[in-house]
Amino acid sequence: NLLTENTFGGLNYQAAFIPDPDRWQTLRIPLAEFRPSFRGREVPGAPPLDPARLRQVGLVIAERQAGAFALAIRRIGLA
Repeated sequence: NLLTENTFGGLNYQAAFIPDPDRWQTLRIPLAEFRPSFRGREVPGAPPLDPARLRQVGLVIAERQAGAFALAIRRIGLA
């Protein structure tokens, strides 16, 4: 999730990825792949993501997956 506001509960931009639990990965997700959403539902007609307005980065386990989970992150960057 990428958020362009400092408030909770607003529009956010989401992109999915599937981590490989057996090895370190370098994931590159183009900003164009982030889709505007509100509470998990895509928002048609929302403005495109403006990287200059980024305020927060978040990670979410989606699709109500149950059970133990771990995700090691070495670095998050914007290039």
